[in-house]
Amino acid sequence: MPAMYYVGCAFNWFFVLLCLGGYFYTLSKTGKRWVFWPIFAAGWVVFGISYLVLIIGDVSSGEWYITLMRTIGYVLFTATLFTLIAELTKPKQKRG
Repeated sequence: MPAMYYVGCAFNWFFVLLCLGGYFYTLSKTGKRWVFWPIFAAGWVVFGISYLVLIIGDVSSGEWYITLMRTIGYVLFTATLFTLIAELTKPKQKRG
């Protein structure tokens, strides 16, 4: 089993923790719940699960379900871009 599976797995789960930290930090500083963070974390979770399957199971990285999981991860990452752009381009509310 390649050592890169372990590195990739640790990298992905570390980014899940960073995303959760970013969510709560943003919430505490702005009071807003940005949907960007949970979707971004979900993308990393899917990638982390794909690496766990590779580490635990005796499968190759070319299996259809590994490819499907990684495709779902990329779709979630693309969705995060749209949610981030939508959040940043919202018109500011007037204080009055």
